[in-house]
Amino acid sequence: MKKRQPIRGSQTPTPTPSAIPLDPNDLAPECIRVDKVYDWVFYANRYTNKNFIPCEEAREAVSAALAAGQRIEVQCNAGDAADVACNATIQQNGNPGRVLIVWTVPVEVTILIDGEVVTTFTVRTQFTDEIMLCVPTGITNANINCRATQVICQTGGVLMGPDPFGPMIPLTVVICKDVQVEFPVKLEVLAKFCFPRPNNIPVPADKIKCDLNLLEFPRQCPGLFPVANCECQATALARNEETTAVFGAGTEALDVTGLSSLRAEICQECSLGDSTFKYSFTDTDAGPTPTPTATGLQGDLSFTFNPSSIDNVTCGTDSLTATGVGVRYFDGLPEQLTYELQIFTGLLGPIEEGFRLILRNAANTIVFDSGVVEALVEFDECDTFADLLDSIEDSDD
Repeated sequence: MKKRQPIRGSQTPTPTPSAIPLDPNDLAPECIRVDKVYDWVFYANRYTNKNFIPCEEAREAVSAALAAGQRIEVQCNAGDAADVACNATIQQNGNPGRVLIVWTVPVEVTILIDGEVVTTFTVRTQFTDEIMLCVPTGITNANINCRATQVICQTGGVLMGPDPFGPMIPLTVVICKDVQVEFPVKLEVLAKFCFPRPNNIPVPADKIKCDLNLLEFPRQCPGLFPVANCECQATALARNEETTAVFGAGTEALDVTGLSSLRAEICQECSLGDSTFKYSFTDTDAGPTPTPTATGLQGDLSFTFNPSSIDNVTCGTDSLTATGVGVRYFDGLPEQLTYELQIFTGLLGPIEEGFRLILRNAANTIVFDSGVVEALVEFDECDTFADLLDSIEDSDD
């Protein structure tokens, strides 16, 4: 019979497995160095000038071809936008300040006579812009970043030129331009490191005390740039919707029935700059013979209205109101008025969604009120920095 042998040594229980620990990488305030944008403009210009043919032999051939009535073609190639050179010079600092920019555009020109290439040469055309930008004291020429994003050239053929220059080549150059005013600043932001640097042993050094008040940056131009984002956005579309509008105000008010058409896009992408609308009113009461009225208005009261500017957008519950200045056209005659365009999606009277347009003259007197007009409306609120900060604070609580 076998005897049980005692087990020597201690017995250790099998450990219970645990999850792999996480390496924390939470948001923390960090100081970064970035280029702050003080102003940013994007625009295009068209320039036209005349250029002579540099090759004397080619000039003589083109002159002879013109005299003989031969077919002369001119082709131009503006090349890549990166080849355009620009040089900005601040003429006056301020909010806004004056800046002169010189653009140099190399254009390759090819001349053909009866389909045969006679000469190819490069013309370096120069153009100047004088624009107003946010350039406070402290901003220098080196802080203005200008570049061309697209270059297009066109030519109208060959013109007879004066001696001794001979035939001239007219060139039209269109340049799309991007100009930014930048200055390096240090900002405190919420951020987190991706990975620490391996060599983290500091080199001993003496502590140096510096006056932090010397780290001053040029002040941003208030109200000019950057443009504040909208708190809401909306679109409205109405085509020949029945309207009972009011022309004038008070005792001289005149009710007119007609049709309203509106296409409005306010604060697209939550940017006030991406805003536009167009409105037209068709008077269905108008007859063939003008009828005098108490307001002095008579005949067909149909008109169109186009905004010259959209200065401000205020947001309400399921609605927004845009204000600014525009031009009303009666029979092609312009009249500058201020406007108030309200777009809504909540129930307003008998209409679920629509708009209302009010026009005022220079004396702030109402000259037109469309009343509530039905329209197809899309409305949404925009996310702002305040919303983001509120959500962060709520999460901290």
